[in-house]
Amino acid sequence: MTDAPSAAGFDPFALHEAAAAWLVRRQGTDWRPDDEAALQQWLAGSEAHQRAFAEVARTWHDLGQLPRPVLASDRQAAPVPVAAGAVRRSGTARRTRLWRQPRAAAAVVAMLALGWFGYGWYTAPRYVQDVATGVGEIRDLQLPDGSRISLNARSTLAVHFYRSRREVVLSQGEAFFEVAPAADQPFIVDAQRSRVTVVGTAFNVRNGPGEVLVKVLHGHVRVQPDRAEGAAPVNLHAEQGVAITTLTGDHRPIAASADSIGGWRNGRLVFRRTPLDEVAQELAQYLGHPITLGQPGLKFLPVSGYAATDAPTSFLEALPDLLPVQVTRNAQGGYRIDERPVTR
Repeated sequence: MTDAPSAAGFDPFALHEAAAAWLVRRQGTDWRPDDEAALQQWLAGSEAHQRAFAEVARTWHDLGQLPRPVLASDRQAAPVPVAAGAVRRSGTARRTRLWRQPRAAAAVVAMLALGWFGYGWYTAPRYVQDVATGVGEIRDLQLPDGSRISLNARSTLAVHFYRSRREVVLSQGEAFFEVAPAADQPFIVDAQRSRVTVVGTAFNVRNGPGEVLVKVLHGHVRVQPDRAEGAAPVNLHAEQGVAITTLTGDHRPIAASADSIGGWRNGRLVFRRTPLDEVAQELAQYLGHPITLGQPGLKFLPVSGYAATDAPTSFLEALPDLLPVQVTRNAQGGYRIDERPVTR
């Protein structure tokens, strides 16, 4: 067995060069079981090795689909007749002879590594950041394009900036975005099946249980309730919002007064005739336990008032003073809101 290809440190070119060397060697006729074992050991060494090998293999496959240009030697060479019963050598056999030549093999390795590197220059993200917040934690992120993101508690977010677009995935929780304008690089936020696209604006997205809520403070955003279906987008302007059901993509407009958008960044929640169902979801985020509604008719009861993010129970237990409801706490720490019984 020959020496195993290696990569120095975490140099991406060296890593893909090593992966390309493995790929070229594996195609040769002298590849043996102990060589395969060595390759598998190299792949098991890290996820970076596995990704590099897969990416180089894809590049090799893509290059193999390109037609070979006609060379002058092809035009000069006369066709060689094939005798009856003879077997014409395949391209694979010809490539095997090529790989046995050290210079040619080295050229293939360089071509694969540089091919991946050039392709990756266009497709790989130029900036990546993954952030998750815990209970009661709020994080402020300054992005390299000048945009800012405030991430609420119990939230998970991933940022990927490419040459032609800026992408964010809000897997759960809530975030407030202040997007720096860049007409040639739209800013995209994905939450469940929904997508928000902007150029420069300020807006809030909450990815909660069963619903995604988008509210715009200023500027203009385009919301695709279900990006896979290709339905007409919803255009939102300042102090407008939309609520999207995650399972179906159904959506409805919601109130979005300026002081209620992103107020959680200052520790205060503002409700202005906000549906009780939305209030319950927002309070549950700070309570850390679910808040359920006992009857469907309670969902759209309007709620107005102020709540502190560090004291959600105080507002929750005061709801019977604002609405015809009763609030009950269960043994697990969650709450249930029911219609108040009619007394006679």
